[in-house]
Amino acid sequence: MTTKESFMTSFQSAMGQVLQISMRSFWRYTRKRGLTMPQMFALRYIYYKGESNISDIAKELGVTGAAASQMLDRLVGQRLILRQEDPHDRRNKRLTLTKGGRGLLRESAESQCQWLDALFASMSPDELEKVTEAMDILTERTSDLVEAQPGNKSPRGEPCQ
Repeated sequence: MTTKESFMTSFQSAMGQVLQISMRSFWRYTRKRGLTMPQMFALRYIYYKGESNISDIAKELGVTGAAASQMLDRLVGQRLILRQEDPHDRRNKRLTLTKGGRGLLRESAESQCQWLDALFASMSPDELEKVTEAMDILTERTSDLVEAQPGNKSPRGEPCQ
């Protein structure tokens, strides 16, 4: 039987390595596209929340509305988001992703997954079966924990191909 300490050590080690290699790929992609992390955050926020406004993004980033608006201007200029007046309140601007914005997010997710091909190729069929079973258990248990917290929804990531 696995102890809590050995579980914690194994889990933290594995997740640390997964996050490090995945995020390194994501950072490289972001820099290559000439985007900042706050801009990527804004794109992902709009993707998961749907139609948003400037104050939503400013609040999430912890910046002023003016700072968020300037950052979003660059995304509009790159044709990654569309900013339109709210027909019910002209002071409010609605933000939506363009086709290009959705494509960029899809590419960024793919860049985070490329290393998985090498990992997959390095494992035996028996190892793959064991790891897949363990990951399915972790996904189920963590989903239960997220759903148990009021108002907390975790977006399911797109599966890597």
